[in-house]
Amino acid sequence: MTQQLSQPVTANLRPIHRRAPRPAREPQSLEPLAVIRLRGSQAEMGAQHARALRQLGSWEQVVDFYTELPERMILHADSYTRPRWIVRKAAARLKDALLRRVERKWPAAYLARSRAFMEELGMPADHSRYLAVMDVLQNVVGIVGRLGLGPFSRIAADAAVPACSTLMVWDGASDNGQLRHARNFDFPGIGVWDRVPAVVFCEPDEGERYGFVTARGADTPGVSAFNEAGITVTMHTRFHRDVTFDGAAIVDIGHDIARRATSIDEAIAIVRERPSASTWGIAVSSAREHKAVAIEANARKVSVIEPGDRDYVSCANRYRHPEMVVGQVAASAAWDAHSTGRQGRLEMLVAEHRPSGGMSVEALQNALADRVDPSAPHAARGCGAVVSQPATVKSIVACPEERAIHVSVGPAPTSRGPYVRVDWSWDGPVGGRELERVDVPASTDPAERAFDCYTEASRLDRQVDDWRGALAQLEQAIALQPDDPSYRLMAGVLTMRTGDFAVARAHLEAGLETETIPLRRGQLLLWASRAADAAGDALAARRHRAELLAMDHDALVEHRTLAGREERRAWDPKRRRIQINLLTSDAW
Repeated sequence: MTQQLSQPVTANLRPIHRRAPRPAREPQSLEPLAVIRLRGSQAEMGAQHARALRQLGSWEQVVDFYTELPERMILHADSYTRPRWIVRKAAARLKDALLRRVERKWPAAYLARSRAFMEELGMPADHSRYLAVMDVLQNVVGIVGRLGLGPFSRIAADAAVPACSTLMVWDGASDNGQLRHARNFDFPGIGVWDRVPAVVFCEPDEGERYGFVTARGADTPGVSAFNEAGITVTMHTRFHRDVTFDGAAIVDIGHDIARRATSIDEAIAIVRERPSASTWGIAVSSAREHKAVAIEANARKVSVIEPGDRDYVSCANRYRHPEMVVGQVAASAAWDAHSTGRQGRLEMLVAEHRPSGGMSVEALQNALADRVDPSAPHAARGCGAVVSQPATVKSIVACPEERAIHVSVGPAPTSRGPYVRVDWSWDGPVGGRELERVDVPASTDPAERAFDCYTEASRLDRQVDDWRGALAQLEQAIALQPDDPSYRLMAGVLTMRTGDFAVARAHLEAGLETETIPLRRGQLLLWASRAADAAGDALAARRHRAELLAMDHDALVEHRTLAGREERRAWDPKRRRIQINLLTSDAW
């Protein structure tokens, strides 16, 4: 069933001025962009890809990262668990069982490709199962939501953080009328995926010639892909109760679209051929048809968001089709706002550029780097519902009518560039080569340097489990951007873990001086009341709770409930574990 959206996400949001050009950043140790060409059967291309990587080098960290990702994310989500080795062992066994189950449903040709890739790298062939890691993690969240396991649903959602954003424009929304497909791939691999970018061109024995953007060490044709027929496809995490471990993995669905589809209808038909193992939003554009759609899939249904009379389509991490919204899992109001805000902001930017003739490639690159929350469009901010995220590890603007793709080669967040244009060419010998290295000069803008600190804080917290190091980075961000309330919220909650409630309260109350977004203000009020209670200032705690209880906003139902409960019995830090998600600006 299809659905046309007559009302865009931005219907009630006012536009603001276009953001300034992206400033530069600190020099980084990055590998040059690799361009790899493959030809033959899927198994032959898998082996060719691996041989090219062995020649080029710098692939090992990505492979290791994939194999350890599930345990790392689960352990982060329950970072107080002791002894940790027991949790790691249990998570590893569950992960392997579920991955093997998903892998059993892979098409024989794609399974042969993945196993040939791993074997040629000198890895066990069955490491191919790790390509289904996001399907498994999302399904765990969906099952928790289906079973109604209460607080554990927040922990499960914390283990699979979505933040991908796509904007597709054509006709009047594009400055030259051509179709363009811009995408941020946000994935918990800061300092890994972003440092080894690659574009892979495939010429299969059967089907369309196609290509995909990836990292050295990841043979993932279905995440961000394009083909010679002008189809571009990008994938987006969703959470829903309708999941299965016996369906099609997302990498295979995207791979099939890139290899077989020559039109939007064919792409939709491919998604409908087999039930999806997990829950996804699939952005597909067609240069020949001058059209794009968002295909929404779970294990039971496939629905399509059509553009209607619009000349653009945006896509993020929340279902929008009425059939798919039923059963959707949302870990918290902050998680919902995170996706809705990013999608709304992209649509605002389309409206802002229309009077000047539409969005150019540079304007789309700037849109991917944008840090304005549409609920508070007066200033950019670091954390929360903004398009550019610390975990943005691949950013692209595909221009199929020009037969080219622009790929960022900078460090996370890659949305800030710099970008390198790669012309579509399937001719030439099989193998890989490196393009000329592009330097990333030092940054001078305090806001950008503060965002770099926040990015490093997110990496330390998510990938190293070093929350004290993350707090130190947030404090540096605050020193550079003292008026950004989003940094204050995250620093204040993390400081609560240290027991220094006076400093925590100072951060949170400083955030209240400038925060205007109802959800974020409610978060600050709740945690400021807790810090005040813990510091022995019951009067200030009651004052903060009173303001929160007086706020009438749908996103604050849970916060107001907690505030009412804590009016009767004060929050006790000795009885409560403080959990925080720096990537979605959420805490509980």
